[in-house]
Amino acid sequence: MAIYEKRLQQDLEQIRLAVSSMGNGVETALKNAMQALLTGNEVLANMTILQDYPLDRQCQELDRMCHSFIARHLPSAGHLRLISSSMRMIYELERVADYAVNICREALDLQMQPTGLIRQELESMANNSRTMLRQALTAFVDENAGLARSTMEMNVQLGTSLAQAFDDLIEEGDTHSGHSRELMDTYVIFTMLERVGNRATNLCEEIIFWLTGELPTQKPIRILFLDEENSSLSLLAEAMARKGYDRYGSFASAGRRAACDKHPYLGDFLRTMGMDHTDLQPKSLDSLDVDTFDLILGLQGTVRSYIPRPPFHTAFLNWDLGELPDLTDPLAAKRRFEEIYRELAVHLRQLLELLVGREVL
Repeated sequence: MAIYEKRLQQDLEQIRLAVSSMGNGVETALKNAMQALLTGNEVLANMTILQDYPLDRQCQELDRMCHSFIARHLPSAGHLRLISSSMRMIYELERVADYAVNICREALDLQMQPTGLIRQELESMANNSRTMLRQALTAFVDENAGLARSTMEMNVQLGTSLAQAFDDLIEEGDTHSGHSRELMDTYVIFTMLERVGNRATNLCEEIIFWLTGELPTQKPIRILFLDEENSSLSLLAEAMARKGYDRYGSFASAGRRAACDKHPYLGDFLRTMGMDHTDLQPKSLDSLDVDTFDLILGLQGTVRSYIPRPPFHTAFLNWDLGELPDLTDPLAAKRRFEEIYRELAVHLRQLLELLVGREVL
């Protein structure tokens, strides 16, 4: 092996070992933070906070090493991917260390340790998030893209656990009034644990990019259209979104209640516009899990009139599309569908430009 190649490999290995070492330190900080929380160990909580200073210095040194490597070797291809991924991984690990510090600060603020169901949920989320972090670090050390991919899939469960924890904390607050500060502190801890999972997912994306060159794929945006009976407005919106933007998201529609059938002239209009409608049938909102949608759009009244408390991670907008197409006059119905179509086309275009970028469409 040439002297230059040997030096390059040595420098790469030094960086990889340093990233792995920092990752282990961050995992230990997270473990200690949860132990301090669940046992009320103030000494451990404060020491974990202070241990963040060496981790910050380690992060700065790693950043210096990566920049020095680029300046010295002018890397390309796989070597360059490793360095660029390592630099982003350093940031992700630093954020996880900050979450451990935040958990410790919240633990010190609590007047009593969590008990019962809340404690069980904290332990479960902590175990899952730490498992994700540990597996991401293992995937990095072992150069295992498959492990990185499977680890990313675990993040869905953390999001579900956070939503359940939120509901349980609300119920706890209703049962035991006067503990609002304790409950808020506890919820912050839950969100920190969920974010650890998000950061572990980001680590896995960087590992996959380093090993395969694959860029992270954008998660499809899930959008739900709502109206009263899901017989015309929302079905038309769903059909239009599917035809024009199915590459960027998944789309569904529902009504407060389900009509017996589609609007009598909707099928003809959709065929005229070249849109498939064979699988479009009215369905009620109760038949869907609204927690799975990123965005809910009210086309006939406000979203809150259908869902008084929309899911925590879901955004919602209201598009007032006016009166429904005529049920008895085919020509009048066709004209009204054309008007709604034009208005929806503008709304959908502007929305997708916002969500995925004008340059992508």
